[in-house]
Amino acid sequence: MTLKDLGLALAGPDPTGLAHMLRKQWFHSETPQRLLVDHHPVEPSEEWLDRYAHASRSVAAFFGPGRSLVLHQGELAKATFDFDGGPEQLAETLRRYPFDIASFRSRHREWKMKEIYSAPGFGGSHYPHGWACAFRGDGHQRLVSRRWLESGPWRLHRAPDDTTLAQFHDLGLDASAALEQARPAHRRMGHSDEGGFLHEPYRFRNELKGFYDAGRRVLKIVILGRTVSSVEMRDACAIRGDSRSTTETPLDNIAFVFIDPDAAHTHLPRLWPYGLECWTIIHGHETRLDTDTPPEAAGDHA
Repeated sequence: MTLKDLGLALAGPDPTGLAHMLRKQWFHSETPQRLLVDHHPVEPSEEWLDRYAHASRSVAAFFGPGRSLVLHQGELAKATFDFDGGPEQLAETLRRYPFDIASFRSRHREWKMKEIYSAPGFGGSHYPHGWACAFRGDGHQRLVSRRWLESGPWRLHRAPDDTTLAQFHDLGLDASAALEQARPAHRRMGHSDEGGFLHEPYRFRNELKGFYDAGRRVLKIVILGRTVSSVEMRDACAIRGDSRSTTETPLDNIAFVFIDPDAAHTHLPRLWPYGLECWTIIHGHETRLDTDTPPEAAGDHA
């Protein structure tokens, strides 16, 4: 298959380097037909990327219908072109790029009409969520947990070099059916109450208070008579990520300790995708319930 007008945005430590790699593979030796530097037209040249990359906030080169390369300095590189292959081949190609997170433009122009759908996304200059997204290496840390990828309404395509592509909908669907299939995946991967992506800077909505276990480097939060929301779980993951490198109170994890065992077992399948610990009190002793195995596969509790 061919992914026509594939639009991808790659973010990583070196966006300019990513732009050079994209140019070499997809636009090698081509001079742009049109060139914009900080949104102003300039005369195209063969050395356009070397000339303007470090002296501009944005450089956009257009090589003809459906083919372009854009650099947002210090943020990401975008490219549109035809890709000969499907999601598996794309994941294999992406592994060669030193990116962290990738977004992909919607394949359906109808989605762009805001009265139909305004998709969530990773923010910044990234594309709003379309048919897929991808993570590589440290980019997985922008999720609440790597377990999040295993528990979402998407299809995973894995490639070497710790590369993961999450496909939100089947590519053969029309715009309406694709949107119906993609909406739940977008919510889980976007900025919603149930989303598991950690935006930067992260905005906390809860003040988490607990007891710090210095021996295990865990913050223990006691729960009695209430339900832990998805947003509180995401806030806990953001605190965990921010605190792992601190010297005063480094955190390896957050433990929710439920006084009521039934409440603990009810929360267990919800806490698991966040990689958070689930504890309860059994015969007067704190007992951990979560394991490396998803709760659904662990069997019912006694």
